[in-house]
Amino acid sequence: MRTFKLCICAALVMALFAAGLAEAGIGDAGTTAANFLMVGSGARVLGMGGATLGLGDDIAATAWNPAALGWTGESEVVLSHAGLSNESLQEWMGIGGRVGKSQTRWSASGLYQGDGSIQGRDASNNPTSNFAANSFEVGAQVAQQLGGLVSLGIGAKSVNEKLGDATGHGFTLDAGLMIRQGMFGFGISGQNLIGEMKYDAVSYDFPRNIGVGMAVVHRASGLSLAMDANFPSAYYKDLRTGVEWMWKDALALRAGYRYEHTGLPISDPLSGPSFGIGAGKNGFWFDYGYLISSSGEGQHRVGLKFLPGRWSGLHSDPYGQGDIPRDFNDQPLIGPPTPKGNRP
Repeated sequence: MRTFKLCICAALVMALFAAGLAEAGIGDAGTTAANFLMVGSGARVLGMGGATLGLGDDIAATAWNPAALGWTGESEVVLSHAGLSNESLQEWMGIGGRVGKSQTRWSASGLYQGDGSIQGRDASNNPTSNFAANSFEVGAQVAQQLGGLVSLGIGAKSVNEKLGDATGHGFTLDAGLMIRQGMFGFGISGQNLIGEMKYDAVSYDFPRNIGVGMAVVHRASGLSLAMDANFPSAYYKDLRTGVEWMWKDALALRAGYRYEHTGLPISDPLSGPSFGIGAGKNGFWFDYGYLISSSGEGQHRVGLKFLPGRWSGLHSDPYGQGDIPRDFNDQPLIGPPTPKGNRP
């Protein structure tokens, strides 16, 4: 209980710090690099409007809060694909698990975003040759669970961008905290907290973000509710809400909404509802999410999760035939045991 109270105090301090950062906001839009890091990955999370900071418990959620890694119970391999606007695409992969029987978890991840071919323009706005634009990052995360109530996580990322002949690279860190008590969860996460992207002699800040979230999980009914508030350094503050209903750990239905607080009568394109579904069995899980922008455009998100530890069950002995004695001479099937001197 003492540890729990200390973590609550620390979380409140971090939440106040996040509120203090909220003043940067949209005024710094266009001043950061590697903005593909803020698009978001994971069909389950995005199907719930992006609300996961106090709820996540799998490898995919570490892209949002590295402390979510501390609640994973077994090894996982996760893949995610998205078709974005303007013919862009995003591919994400994560793998991780538990370190022996300790409370430490590890994971590694990679993110690629291809923006296709872009038409170049000269100083007079005349078209020139086309050029390619793509970005990627590779990262590693580690989390420690404390007393079954608290999880602390940190992640390191190496980031690269290519825009025609211009290339940039940088290094940054994520950090997070999650607290769970009964059916309630609380989380706080910082993304891209340090470092800069360097293009030759020019440097730009990473798109930093501080987010706080709460969740309620009622396992008996399979219902989960989540709400997050995010304070990015170079965009609008946003509020994300999501709900998930899980049926017998085999089927999930999801919905959510993301609201960008623009302070204007016109909605931001990132605002809008989302919907999702998930299904799986025997260590295989499929997720689908559909995001609807306030402009009416939609995005499809697809994810696959593999749990190798459960694959052995595919070739198990469901009827217990393996328990039948192999040596019938030593153990008769009918009647009392035969005295040793009378055995054939």
